[in-house]
Amino acid sequence: MKKNQDPLWSCFGLSEEVPEERLVGSTSREWYEAKHPRPSPDEIALVNSAVPEACPFCGCGRIAKNGRRPDGVQKYSCRGCGRSFNPLTGTLFDSRKIPLSEWVEFLLHLFEFHSVKTSARDNRNAESTGKYWLAKVFSALEGCQDGVVLAGRVWLDETFVKVDARDRQSKGGRGLRGISRNLIAIGTATDGKGLLVAAEWRSKPAKRSTLELFGKHITPGSTLVHDGDNSHRGLIESLGLESEVHPTSETKGLGDNENPMDPINDVHDKLKRFLRSHGGYARRDLQGWLNLFWFIWSEPRNRYEKAARLIKMAISANKVIRYRDLFGKKD
Repeated sequence: MKKNQDPLWSCFGLSEEVPEERLVGSTSREWYEAKHPRPSPDEIALVNSAVPEACPFCGCGRIAKNGRRPDGVQKYSCRGCGRSFNPLTGTLFDSRKIPLSEWVEFLLHLFEFHSVKTSARDNRNAESTGKYWLAKVFSALEGCQDGVVLAGRVWLDETFVKVDARDRQSKGGRGLRGISRNLIAIGTATDGKGLLVAAEWRSKPAKRSTLELFGKHITPGSTLVHDGDNSHRGLIESLGLESEVHPTSETKGLGDNENPMDPINDVHDKLKRFLRSHGGYARRDLQGWLNLFWFIWSEPRNRYEKAARLIKMAISANKVIRYRDLFGKKD
């Protein structure tokens, strides 16, 4: 790079001295700067509104304001350990280098079933940045379904996804057919208002695993609308549920308005479309994707409200994910 040359040009691999390359470079720079603005006053106000109650390093509650950074973010110091910090220290936005405002577009893309790759490209970010942010989203959503309780008429069923390609087994050179070890069951249940969607981490659900998954999330005495799978019996018996059975052999081919299992089938249709939009995801992250689907499916319906809520969850999360730790691990 030549002396006094803008360092951003070297990133583009372009020369300011060649007219055609200068045009491409200056245009790319305009795009980059448009997508990477400096933190706005609203963002600084949001950060400063997250007043810490204790030191993120030692947990001491004896903390005091200690001036502001050049960008206006409030600084604090701990009277216990003597260390300095800001409202985002120890959160999922710890040491952020890109304004929080970029998260808004990133989240809106996720809510619209955009892939992480196309979203990163649209935001002029590296694909690894999109994956890094996605890991933060998954972390913020951990446990988001813990308080789900369904009641009344509850539709329950399972759908399946294939294991990672490298883990698929074959017999005689052909893939295993039917419900095999090459599939992962996803348990889903809805009462028309609430939803529970979780990976069962097995190919064939059993009575015990189904009870463990759904037992705390269905009100005793409710009516369970299902396909009669044997794995549902333990749940019915333990919670004293009324059983309404509609075997697949009877509902197959029925129109939506005629199919009594349509509420859960509709969930499965949307879930499969969502997962297809992220077809290359690692199955180890399956529950993270399911939590994200649950968040998209649930209230509030307004995607801008969802974005605001998720950003608040990330700021409130008392955990840190380092880029070097995430991408330093071998797959």
